[in-house]
Amino acid sequence: MSTWPQTFDIVFATPVLPDMVQWSRRHFDSLKDGGRWAVPRSGMIFVKKADKLVLTLRMPHDPHMPITAEELDRQQQREFADIKRHFEAAGISVEWAAS
Repeated sequence: MSTWPQTFDIVFATPVLPDMVQWSRRHFDSLKDGGRWAVPRSGMIFVKKADKLVLTLRMPHDPHMPITAEELDRQQQREFADIKRHFEAAGISVEWAAS
């Protein structure tokens, strides 16, 4: 039986499962150079640059959000670390270029 989630709600978690590594590779391969990937739950945008996935934009905090600016920052950092771990397990470099 596959360990892959039954929905499209991708969770980059520990441990890094083979199905999710394959998903990361297929997803990266589906992007053209300069193509963007938005991660809505954390408000991050990545761009494919040659053989890398680069975080270029992060959604800023809005005072109407149900979390604080610090909580949003921690959420984005955690999600980036999880994405990095999964994509690098698929042989893809991941960089943080956003401010």
